[in-house]
Amino acid sequence: MNKSPGFAGKFYPEKAEELTNLLNSFKIDEKSKYKSKAVIVPHAGMYYSGHAAMAGFQRLELNENIFIIAPSHHEEFNNIALPEYTYFDTPLGSLEVNNRRIKEIAEKFPCLISNEVFDNEHAIEVQLPFIQNLNTPQIMSAKDFVKEFKKICHKIKIIPILVGRCDYRLISDLISTYWEDSSFVISSDLSHYYTQQECRQIDTYTATIIETGKLEYFQPAQACGLIGIMGLVDFANNNDCTLIRAMMYNSGDINKETDKVVGYGSWFLYTDTKNSYIEKYYSKYITETVMSSVLEALKGNEYVPQEIPPVLTQYGASFVTLKLNGVLRGCIGSIYPTKPLILDLIDNAKNAAFNDPRFEPISERELPYIEVTISILSSIERITFKDERELLCKIYPYGIIIADRNNRAVYLPEVWEQLPNREVFLNSLKEKAGLHPEYFSKTLEAYKFTTTGITAHF
Repeated sequence: MNKSPGFAGKFYPEKAEELTNLLNSFKIDEKSKYKSKAVIVPHAGMYYSGHAAMAGFQRLELNENIFIIAPSHHEEFNNIALPEYTYFDTPLGSLEVNNRRIKEIAEKFPCLISNEVFDNEHAIEVQLPFIQNLNTPQIMSAKDFVKEFKKICHKIKIIPILVGRCDYRLISDLISTYWEDSSFVISSDLSHYYTQQECRQIDTYTATIIETGKLEYFQPAQACGLIGIMGLVDFANNNDCTLIRAMMYNSGDINKETDKVVGYGSWFLYTDTKNSYIEKYYSKYITETVMSSVLEALKGNEYVPQEIPPVLTQYGASFVTLKLNGVLRGCIGSIYPTKPLILDLIDNAKNAAFNDPRFEPISERELPYIEVTISILSSIERITFKDERELLCKIYPYGIIIADRNNRAVYLPEVWEQLPNREVFLNSLKEKAGLHPEYFSKTLEAYKFTTTGITAHF
């Protein structure tokens, strides 16, 4: 039994050629070619959310089984719903449903088997053309065709799932159960019908929660597919993965109407930390950005970057350290993320070069001899301890922040190279905070972090 498309001509073009052209127009040439087994993508009208959706889908690894997990906008039920359809049709053809997998899920998870709840639901249907488009061979050379033959146009099956009144851990468990041979599409728009300014504030907050994994801060109004998002975030937290931003904007950015807008965002799952992803794929971009900030400041200009990678629009904290012939020449940084990482890097680079109160501003003649080290900080984690002896056991090899009332100081992990002894390290940090080396108090707080370091020369 085939499910006919219910939203062709409404949410997306009903003519195959027009639909294909539109989908192709959304594609971007992303420098990072990383493929992920799980993405979050929007499901609004394709003319509005298509850019963000394609940015996520271009990251998706097209496995034999693709789960599409979406909220139910019109029907109410408990847990999840699965269809009995054999195929889902679109203007681009038919996608086969893995009915065997659906039967297996029904035996393991509480669910409703029903075609009816899918009939008027767009949140599954609008994702299908993206999968079909990316699974279809594009024009390529004979050499590339032979090289890619086994990968292109391979047989895939979908597992459509609608989410009702449900604990997010059911979705997390579902992802864990079928992770090995499947990919996962979490279908969700972001905030609905706020002013554009309010939308940007809410969606930025939502993005930060997704990217830091702080499940306890989610609220229902942040996204219509929140349960699916929370399920993927929970899976990421449990498996030391990170969700990386692919794109984010709102309907007002498309149609210029700012009164009642809808937010759109896409993310992909990365099987390591955000900072390791940045280091692997964007080290060159970051070093060029930091050095350009310094060079432009020498001319009296502010550096404005072009074509910013979305991951660098995520909030982040950094330090920029300058050394002249191996001797410290300036170091300024941020402990906590208060702005997009790209802006933090630009500001800290300029301040390290010209506003470190310990040094005179650098001069152009010094540049050929200056080494730049960029340290991108992880999240800050509080250290619990009952006495100084226990604290000493927990500080190596991390960057450390100590704080007691108005006294505060930080050392990056690199300082361990100069101060390898734990007691010497901690006593020196106390002095930096304006405390006596032997000072200890029950009010003393300590925090640890790691850094990802990138080094370059002008």
